[in-house]
Amino acid sequence: MLRCTLFLISFFFAFWVRSQDTLTLTPLNAIQCMNIDASQNIWVTDDAFTLYKFDLTGKQITNVNIKSYGTISSIDCSNPFEIYVYHRDQNILVFYDNMLNKRGEIRFNDLYIYNVACVARSFDNQIWILDISDYTLKKISKSGKLLASSIYLNTISSKALNTYKIWEEDGHTLVADSLNGILSFDLFGTYETTYSFYPCTSATSISKLFYVNQKGSLMAYNSILRNPIPLKYSLPLFAQITKSGNAIYYSEENRVIRIPIQ
Repeated sequence: MLRCTLFLISFFFAFWVRSQDTLTLTPLNAIQCMNIDASQNIWVTDDAFTLYKFDLTGKQITNVNIKSYGTISSIDCSNPFEIYVYHRDQNILVFYDNMLNKRGEIRFNDLYIYNVACVARSFDNQIWILDISDYTLKKISKSGKLLASSIYLNTISSKALNTYKIWEEDGHTLVADSLNGILSFDLFGTYETTYSFYPCTSATSISKLFYVNQKGSLMAYNSILRNPIPLKYSLPLFAQITKSGNAIYYSEENRVIRIPIQ
């Protein structure tokens, strides 16, 4: 019975990925980092150190030059009125409003936190960080106060850690690691479980389903049945995927590609 159920799930998933939609963004040459908010506004940075906001038709709404901060590692637009932009090389998190007016910044070095792998906004507008100086997931306030901390992540897995993304979904804090899969914590940083699939270079989730870029193939992973489901869709090898609504997005050169998922 279980084998039949897994077959049917895989069969239907193969047809849930419909034709892709492609949007070309000008005047960009090459998208370096991207995210999509709940209203399908597109937040991207290019190779000329400019951060842009586009609407879902590709119309440019606003932009800001970020050359003084350097390369952007991640853009968190889970709150479309307060955008978190992390510059890992500088160890700086910058806050913008929805028109890319700067509202503040945190220099983690000033907080004696010197090696932050990834950053995300929490549901209450605080900050999740993965501090690889001691391999812990921490939640801090914007003033730098420690609000929560996980156990040491290297006690969870015997493998090396290479974490690259944090996000919240359905009351869980999720940490993606290219060598281990996805580590799940509650909203207080308490470890729950690990969903093991690797290697994967990018990940996102829609409800109980994870979507990952695994060696250039888009894969789904059912967090309840814990089984991978190939979606027979090729991606650039290191394409970073994100989600908005019931669609997966990735970028290639100056194009944003949308994959509808039902």
